[in-house]
Amino acid sequence: MSTIVYFEEAGEIKCEMEEDRRARELEEKLKQHIEERIKHIEAKLEELLEQYELEIAIDVKTWKGVGRWRRKS
Repeated sequence: MSTIVYFEEAGEIKCEMEEDRRARELEEKLKQHIEERIKHIEAKLEELLEQYELEIAIDVKTWKGVGRWRRKS
């Protein structure tokens, strides 16, 4: 048996099955966590790009590539 919950969101009263609400909240939390991790990774990459020069060659047919890096002088 499912439970229906009532809640207020953006000034509106809404109803939703408890399982659906939990799934939606979990999805929102996961999206937020992923976005935070992406921002962290982007910041680290920016930091590395300030310190190093990168050269990357990619074969567009196979999508395989080779990269070289060296510290900026």
